[in-house]
Amino acid sequence: MQIQTGSQSFGPVSGSGPQVMTTSVTFPSSVSQATVILTGFIVEFSHGDDHHLGQLDVQVAVPAGGVNGANVTVNVTFGLRDWSGNWDDQYDGQIFFSVIGE
Repeated sequence: MQIQTGSQSFGPVSGSGPQVMTTSVTFPSSVSQATVILTGFIVEFSHGDDHHLGQLDVQVAVPAGGVNGANVTVNVTFGLRDWSGNWDDQYDGQIFFSVIGE
């Protein structure tokens, strides 16, 4: 078993829903399978306006076919909106994760 940590930064972004970005981690040697776990996050509305948290969406996943030798692809989803229900406010953040490979 091997463990590698990673992170993905977002923003400032706004738009039609949660943003999805792809990043990768590299292990010292090849792995045949991998699992990713969320270890933390920092999120905020970008302009510091008086926003009230309505929905936070943070997800990490290794997609099908995401293991390629020592490289593991991680899909990171992040969205933040206030109580208006719209995705119109700019937000930013950083998502932290660990990938466990075997």
